[in-house]
Amino acid sequence: MSGTILVTGGTGFLGKHLVRALSQSGDGVRLLVRPSRSVPEMEAWPGVEIVRGDVTDAASVKTAMSGVDRVFHAAGLVKKWLRDRSTFDRVNVEGVDSLLEVARGAGVRRVVYTSSFMAIGHSDRAGLATEATLHEANHDHNDYERTKRLAEEVAGRHVAEGFDVVTVVPGVIYGPGELTEGNLVVKIFCDFLRGKLPGIPGPGDQRWCYAFVDDVVSGHMAAMDRGARGGRYILGGENATLDELFAQFARLSGRPAPKRHLPFWLLSSVGALEELLAWGIGREPNLTRGIVGVYRHHWAYDCARARRELGYTVTPLAEGLSRTFEWMLEAGLVPQRYRPARSS
Repeated sequence: MSGTILVTGGTGFLGKHLVRALSQSGDGVRLLVRPSRSVPEMEAWPGVEIVRGDVTDAASVKTAMSGVDRVFHAAGLVKKWLRDRSTFDRVNVEGVDSLLEVARGAGVRRVVYTSSFMAIGHSDRAGLATEATLHEANHDHNDYERTKRLAEEVAGRHVAEGFDVVTVVPGVIYGPGELTEGNLVVKIFCDFLRGKLPGIPGPGDQRWCYAFVDDVVSGHMAAMDRGARGGRYILGGENATLDELFAQFARLSGRPAPKRHLPFWLLSSVGALEELLAWGIGREPNLTRGIVGVYRHHWAYDCARARRELGYTVTPLAEGLSRTFEWMLEAGLVPQRYRPARSS
């Protein structure tokens, strides 16, 4: 590949891994970063140029797009709740539309757009959902799911009008990296090790698709190189139940897996109370009824198309969790009592 690549969302959990991989590959990387965000570490990476702006500001996007021939649009608003719900629409829907419009005018030859498994919807009926699975009508659990679904419709319109947009749909991304909303799995593991996880939501038999972050990054780069024009690719991993996930992590950490399973009716009541408090005092709730609704479903996916067309590979869950736990040890996220004894 040659030329400059623009990356949005490059300071997030997935985005930072993507920018590092692009930098190491020798590509010139321009990173659109909000004015308030400090990124001294990334400024030192070879070939990385920082441009200040925001995906909701078309003028700054246009400036960042100058001289760019490819774009990874990984920016998105990932939140449980916001008082101003329209912010989700401005970032996740209007931001996508505006960026694609600017890219078309700037002569960009391809945009790889990072969607979400939630835009496909749950897999309760399908067993394993695929790129062809249709999201269940009128069944959005929260504003994030709603706006990511709408954003795919926006991307599809640009494709129908002749622009080259490749959509990638990661599963639940996990692995070493920053503890943001995008790295939910490690945040949950940290709570588990600190005794702050009250139990597993529901019966624990809900199957979710866990995608190791390095695999998802490689899938993004392959989509840019080899993806079909207008294609859509699930970048998934192993499908495992919550009980299976915690059983594997328990073997690594030595802390027994949670035995308590919390009924959904109880969690919904707590979520409703948290939402009420959020409206009253303005802080983000720890739990919402929408999140509880997500946990009621299976989110299992088949990434056969990505394997076939992109050469996508999947890191086994046991290996990915082992690498994640090793990083947690190095990062000081594991309490001393769960640290393996050092041999003398």
